[in-house]
Amino acid sequence: MGVFLLLLALVLAGLGSADQRALWWRFQAKRFRDPSANEPSDSAYRSQRVVAFLCAAVLVGMAIWTFSLAAEM
Repeated sequence: MGVFLLLLALVLAGLGSADQRALWWRFQAKRFRDPSANEPSDSAYRSQRVVAFLCAAVLVGMAIWTFSLAAEM
């Protein structure tokens, strides 16, 4: 379980460190007729990055807690 949490945290940290604007243009922009008019603001990109890093940190904390519980058994 802890290994899965660490792997998921690694994926989230990778998404957080990737260029958010490039990700949006790659995966979301094609849904809109005028993508540049619907592009998120810089603060939206920043908040997505912060949320990804916070989720990764929480998952690492949960993995450490899981490993410590397993060591007590």
